Amino acid sequence: MIRHNSRWVIESMFLYRALRPEETSRCVLIPKNPREPFVAHPMLPQVSPFDLGERPEHAVRAQQWDGRYPTSGVSTTPHLKRAKYYAQHHRTGSLKQSGEPTTIATIAVECLATSGIHTFQVSEHVHSSLIFAPEDDEIILVCPNAESFPKEIIVNIFEAGYGVT
Repeated sequence: MIRHNSRWVIESMFLYRALRPEETSRCVLIPKNPREPFVAHPMLPQVSPFDLGERPEHAVRAQQWDGRYPTSGVSTTPHLKRAKYYAQHHRTGSLKQSGEPTTIATIAVECLATSGIHTFQVSEHVHSSLIFAPEDDEIILVCPNAESFPKEIIVNIFEAGYGVT
């Protein structure tokens, strides 16, 4: 990523996401809490100052916190290595437990804005001491009022190997 006009710009042409079984079967990205506004209340601990009330930056923090707080966003990374890690180690209840191949989607960054998808760079919205996995350089994608994301943003889906059982 590069900094441009005091904002981070996605330098990579692609983002990657380890897919859940329902995403793999439909070939789309599906948020855990679809059609909901991408906002949340603040969670503790916090770094002062911070804003009260339901806000997108609180949803960014909730989303990136190891999937424990479902939102209408989906997590992605510009690092294929990190997507492979999640595919092989963190898809509980998914193909990894059965020893089946795990899958990763390659997402075209250039298609996001034209598809109405908003991007949230975690490091822009969450204090560095509160980022769950800074090595991910996580970018959360949000497709407002959608059940799933447009298929056109996915340029490739491939097997990432077999999950850890």
